[in-house]
Amino acid sequence: MAEDALSFADLQTHVALQMGVAYYGAAGGETAQPVQDTPTKDRIKDFVNGGIRMFLNDAPPEGWRFQQPTASIRLWATSSSTANGAPLYVDPSSTVTVHTSTFYDSMVGHKLGFTVTSTADGAPTYNSTTKVSTVNVDDAIFAVGLVGQTVTFTATGNSYTIIGYTDTTTVVVDGDASSEADADTVTIVRYYVITSVTSVLVAVVTGDASSEADGATITVTADGNYTLPSTFGGEYLGQIAYTAGTLTGTFIGWDSEGNIRRFRENVSTQTGYPMKAAIRKMDATNVARRWELIVYPTPGETYTVEFPYELYFTVLSASTDLHPAGVHYDEAIKAACEAYAEMNGEDKLEGKLTYYEKKALPGAHRTNRRSAPRNLGSLRRQGRNLYHDDWRKHYHRPDVTIS
Repeated sequence: MAEDALSFADLQTHVALQMGVAYYGAAGGETAQPVQDTPTKDRIKDFVNGGIRMFLNDAPPEGWRFQQPTASIRLWATSSSTANGAPLYVDPSSTVTVHTSTFYDSMVGHKLGFTVTSTADGAPTYNSTTKVSTVNVDDAIFAVGLVGQTVTFTATGNSYTIIGYTDTTTVVVDGDASSEADADTVTIVRYYVITSVTSVLVAVVTGDASSEADGATITVTADGNYTLPSTFGGEYLGQIAYTAGTLTGTFIGWDSEGNIRRFRENVSTQTGYPMKAAIRKMDATNVARRWELIVYPTPGETYTVEFPYELYFTVLSASTDLHPAGVHYDEAIKAACEAYAEMNGEDKLEGKLTYYEKKALPGAHRTNRRSAPRNLGSLRRQGRNLYHDDWRKHYHRPDVTIS
């Protein structure tokens, strides 16, 4: 049965076995596992990641074909659902589950908001000297992190910016809110940053969200910015297009990031079929070392777009992370990790570099060539001077009769 590529833990275990330091459990009778002592474990992690980088660098002249995948990105509109149970907090993050399909990988780094309501405990009091109002409510809905966000009174629709926190039932807001009525419904939104998406129903967010209620309204607001895969390093290799069968009736194409910012400048609320797209680095305060796709206008529905890109690799970190080359290159990746360890002073692995260079790497190059399409044949002229030719020059569309 076909299996996934070797994981980070698999590769660590393999290198540890070759070095003679694998861990077999406290009693010594378990299956081999990654080494447990921290210094050796860190060293082996470096061997594995260094070996993968070396393998990627040893690409054939035409490049590794697996490093040119096609990204499939969901362009989501503002999405809302209700919490299916209270979020589960395990320091330092919380798992949020909802009832209807809401989450996509391109939401990583965006804010997820829980809408919370209470009732005003008396009319807000206004301080004419400092020009601020104190708002009291019946339930504990406020927190220190809400400073800078807004509190809204349902009856009037008026919103006020929170500028000070007193306790869980009292905040100070900017401006005169004294005209708001006692017992009116007061609404706030508590935000958490999405760090990963498990499925369309489950997302992981920063911080402790366990106090949020089962059945609470959850919203992720679309801004036209979509997080790209962690393997995207900033370079796309072809045109962007909607997926087959989308039937949008329009096209989407690459433009400059500056142009999209200019289009958004005066028309911030326009929604529709995105027609322009660009790539830019994400704000590191939310997601470090990631890129995002920005589009204009912001979609009013959820669409999927595709484009080829250059796969980017830094390190494997989680034990379940898979190496980027795929299962067909497992043997070459293992050999590269062993060779890298030998190059860094592991004398017990003598001969591994030779095996990698003479056997495993050439085999990987052959696998790479076999993965290329064969149906077009050679696109070169035969003779002393060989050069690439464009097949489009010699292909003519057949005549089409329109009745």
